[in-house]
Amino acid sequence: MPVVATPVTPNVVTRDQVRMFMRDYAPNNILLDAPEFSDRDLNLAIEMAVSAFNTVTPQTNFTPASFPQQLTYLLLIGTTRFLLMSESFLQVRNQATVQDGDIAPIGISDKAELYASLSQKLKAEWDELTRGVKTQNNLEGAYATLSSGYLNVSRFNRS
Repeated sequence: MPVVATPVTPNVVTRDQVRMFMRDYAPNNILLDAPEFSDRDLNLAIEMAVSAFNTVTPQTNFTPASFPQQLTYLLLIGTTRFLLMSESFLQVRNQATVQDGDIAPIGISDKAELYASLSQKLKAEWDELTRGVKTQNNLEGAYATLSSGYLNVSRFNRS
């Protein structure tokens, strides 16, 4: 009998949520007749989005399982951005455009610019949201802990 393991702490963003956001379902992918991104691709994208968040100062040490629940949208945007950027590399590498007579050029894997453009739009939103979250967390972490060099200076002599 096979053992089926369930993660104790599931990821904040699930593969199904990413697929729903990107509309990455077999019926929607007419040319592929399958989802564009594998489960392995989605897992890597989630890990890389968390890693990218962690590298923004002030640095943090989140994992996909420990990522704050209230930042689900941010992680979804970062995950999708990574997938689109990765796919744009594949599209550039495999681009081949063919023209026959008076028929308009037909391209195979010629959507690199579209993927890159979508990736850049998501990156702009991700950068803005991440910077705001990191700034707010940094300020909240400093509340009531900052002191002044003049804390122990007084007009009165203490003996």
